[in-house]
Amino acid sequence: MIAQILSLCIATTMLTPAAGDVVNKQYIEIEIEEEIVIPYELQLEAEELGKLLPLEEIVVEEIIEEETIEEKLEEVEVEVDYKVALKDLGYYRDDHSDKDINMRDAVLRFQSEHNLKVDGIFGEQSLKALKKRLQDEKFVHTDVITNPPTEEQWITINKTKRILTLYKGNEVIKKYPIAQGKDPWRTPEGKFTIVVKWIDPAWGGAGRAAPVAGGAPNNPLGPRWLGLSHGGGGQYGIHGNAAPRSIGTDVSLGCIRMINSDVRELYSLVQLKTPVWIGTHEGLKKEGVDNKSYIE
Repeated sequence: MIAQILSLCIATTMLTPAAGDVVNKQYIEIEIEEEIVIPYELQLEAEELGKLLPLEEIVVEEIIEEETIEEKLEEVEVEVDYKVALKDLGYYRDDHSDKDINMRDAVLRFQSEHNLKVDGIFGEQSLKALKKRLQDEKFVHTDVITNPPTEEQWITINKTKRILTLYKGNEVIKKYPIAQGKDPWRTPEGKFTIVVKWIDPAWGGAGRAAPVAGGAPNNPLGPRWLGLSHGGGGQYGIHGNAAPRSIGTDVSLGCIRMINSDVRELYSLVQLKTPVWIGTHEGLKKEGVDNKSYIE
C-alpha cells in the first residue's frame, strides 16, 4: 500500500526527489496546480497492516528504466532534410548550372564516403547513414586494410559498390563515386598501375562514333585521363565524363568514369606507377581490402 501511495505522489510532479533523499514532512504532498494529500483512510489501512513507516524515514527508491537511451532514440522518428545536411557536410558543389545534378553528385559523394552502394538515390540506407553521421562527433572511415601494396599512395576500385578509394598505406585519403562497364566483364579485374596521365585527352570514337577533340564539352573522356597498365595505358583508364547522370551506374565500355571535378582532384594527387587494384567487394576482401559499410 505504501508503494501505491508513493506512486500517486511521484506521478503528479516532475520535481521527483533524488534517490536516497529522506522525505521529512508531516504528510507527503506535492504542489502543482493544487495540493494533493494522501487520504487519512489509506494511511490508517496501511498502519493496520503494520506497513506504514514513520514519514520522516520514507526513502524514495531509484526508478530504473528498462529501455536504454539508444532504444528510445530508435523509436523517435527524426526528420532530416538531407539536401541541407549534405550541403552543410560539404558534399555539394556548384559544378553545373543544373542544381539537380549538383545534388545528385552530393548524394553520390556521400554514399562513396560511407561505403554504401553508389547509385545516386537517397534511400533508406543513405538516410540511416546520414542520421548516424549527424550524431558522429568525429567521423572515421570504416575501411579495414590488412595488406597494402605500399606505404605510399595506391588506389582500389570496388565494382560492387562503385567506389574508387585513394589510400596512403592503410589510411584513406579520399573516396570517389564512379561509373563502370555496362557488363561486369568489361571493366577488368586485377592489380595494375597508372602508366600515363593526360590532360584534355582526345577521344578516338572507339570504332563506333566520330572522334572528339580533347577539351570539347561533348568529349566522353572529360578533362583528365589516368591510363592503366592493362591495355598499355590507352585502352582502359580512369577519366571524366560528358554525361554526369551516368556516374553511379554500369554504362561504360570498360573504363572508370568519375565526376569531372573529382577526376581533376584525383589527377593532381596521384603519380605515375601508382598501384590500382580493381575487383568486386568480395574479391578485394580476399586481398585484404574491406570497404566496410559505415552502418554495419
